[in-house]
Amino acid sequence: MTFYNNNNTNNFEIWKNSEKYGGSKIYFIPYKYEELWSIEEKLWNAEFTHGMFTKHWHVSIYIVMAYIAGVYSLKKWMEDRKAFDLRLPLFFWNVGLSIFSTCGAWRFGHEFFYVLLNRGFQDSICLSFSPAEPVAFWAMCFALSKIAEFGDTVFLLLRKRPLIFLHWFHHAVVLIYSWHSATELTAAGRWFIQLNYMVHSVMYAYYAAACIGIRAPKWISMSVTAMQTTQMLIGVFISLYVAYLKGTQDINFVCQQSVQNMCICFTIYSAFAVLFTRFFVKAYIQKGERRKITHSNNSVKQE
Repeated sequence: MTFYNNNNTNNFEIWKNSEKYGGSKIYFIPYKYEELWSIEEKLWNAEFTHGMFTKHWHVSIYIVMAYIAGVYSLKKWMEDRKAFDLRLPLFFWNVGLSIFSTCGAWRFGHEFFYVLLNRGFQDSICLSFSPAEPVAFWAMCFALSKIAEFGDTVFLLLRKRPLIFLHWFHHAVVLIYSWHSATELTAAGRWFIQLNYMVHSVMYAYYAAACIGIRAPKWISMSVTAMQTTQMLIGVFISLYVAYLKGTQDINFVCQQSVQNMCICFTIYSAFAVLFTRFFVKAYIQKGERRKITHSNNSVKQE
């Protein structure tokens, strides 16, 4: 591979193998893992995987349509049935997703923190990661895991728990966007994937503990929601900054994110930021104020 220079700042490489599948060139920062896990060696094929996403990313839209139809069908089916007691299966489900997310955060984080510390923020959002290294394997796992996470909704419905719009909308949109991003290995996805892995490793551990009756302090649940909200706000900032770079740099400036993907990114992360912020305010701030008022009224009545 040939080394190139991005505005006389840092070197990068170009992966052209995707062009045979109708994909675009991938401008990436070279990073070599010192050791490979056996699963990364045996299951990873960069050309095949990237070709699959390039040709078939739109399948994610059909999967989401089936998911939404399934949600309404299962909700209807459960109307006249008692809620299932699924605490034990749900515990193992959450533990499994927490372990998976922790592994993803660790392995993907090798490349993420190397780039952030050695190449800086701008390169971390404008130059992608090597398609041939484990970082790409864990990016693929991330994209596929968004299908598995539909299981969260199934557990909610079978247990007859409230299903809010934010829950199913988030699951649906993230799947489509992650598959669309996989077609071009969106550089900003480096941040989205790493943050998501880190947040989910904590979030699912918290859910697992709740399944077996461990009541965590309120500040922990607040912290989990705050991390999710912060993740969305960072997504909005990154998409705006990428737009700024694309609009102000010269024509030779390289930023591995198409305008189409950037617009989708800004739209969904803005929506998520609003929805998660609204949820946080209603769940912890307004709810807390109502409790204070109730407590005050009770005190008056007792007097």
